[in-house]
Amino acid sequence: MDPIKAYLKDVRPIALLTAEQELDLARKIQKGDKKAREMMIRANLRLVISIAKRYINLGVPLSDLIEEGNIGLMKSVEKYDPERGFRFSTYAAWWIKQGISRAIIDQGKMIRVPVYMNEEILKYKKVTESLTHKLKRKPRMNEIAKRLQVTIEKVRELENSIAKMSSLDAPIGEEGDGQIRDIIEDQSMVAPDEELETFFNKERAMGFLQILNEREKKILDMRYGLTDGNTHTLAEIARVMGVSRERVRQLEAATIKKIRNVIKQKERIQDIDNQGQAEAVQVKPANKLPGGLILRRAKRISPAK
Repeated sequence: MDPIKAYLKDVRPIALLTAEQELDLARKIQKGDKKAREMMIRANLRLVISIAKRYINLGVPLSDLIEEGNIGLMKSVEKYDPERGFRFSTYAAWWIKQGISRAIIDQGKMIRVPVYMNEEILKYKKVTESLTHKLKRKPRMNEIAKRLQVTIEKVRELENSIAKMSSLDAPIGEEGDGQIRDIIEDQSMVAPDEELETFFNKERAMGFLQILNEREKKILDMRYGLTDGNTHTLAEIARVMGVSRERVRQLEAATIKKIRNVIKQKERIQDIDNQGQAEAVQVKPANKLPGGLILRRAKRISPAK
């Protein structure tokens, strides 16, 4: 039997954990329980497979994707703090994706297109389209360079960047419904132990979500897997919501900024409260205050009997 098929067959019967079981195992792991660690890893092997399948057809064997994902899973088991209030699967998914994504980028030798070149590429495309229409043919490099007022070497650099960007739009996944750029976007996601601890602690999430509109709630829910633990890329969310990937990114950033502002406001209020309590504690004992004078004044202004 094929090794991958054998592995999938072995993993399939492993039971998933309930939230209570996760919490119990996580606390035992923190105390150094190796058996609990093994149980947590085994129970989430199917999660790794599920995520790894999204990234097939990229020249990296599924077995390698699963292996890298399992390494990410093991890291998440070591770092997970159950007291932060979010499910382990939500936390682990980030580490699994990071392991898989980095492996694909490394093995595939993908190169990111610098953000600063986006405007230059846009100008290049407009000039090329204009010259093509005017000349009734594809313009030469020197013609494009002259119109853009740049060197031929710069035009060559822009064309190479466009070629890379085109490759980022290549379909991936079992059903071809993803893109390579989705992998790179995943690298920009903030680690759950930074972002989720701040915004989505179980005790605070409901209060924060109440200040958001339905669209903002949906974006954060899908992006960070608040409901079901399944995180989604910007492209996946964009397809569901019927907007562009860039629009989803903007909405996510604006929503997190809104939550940050609420956090800062609450922290300022808390600081004021704490300062008031500290000042109250520092008041001198009653026997060192002119208590008699205070009492005499009180008697003086009280109504006559």
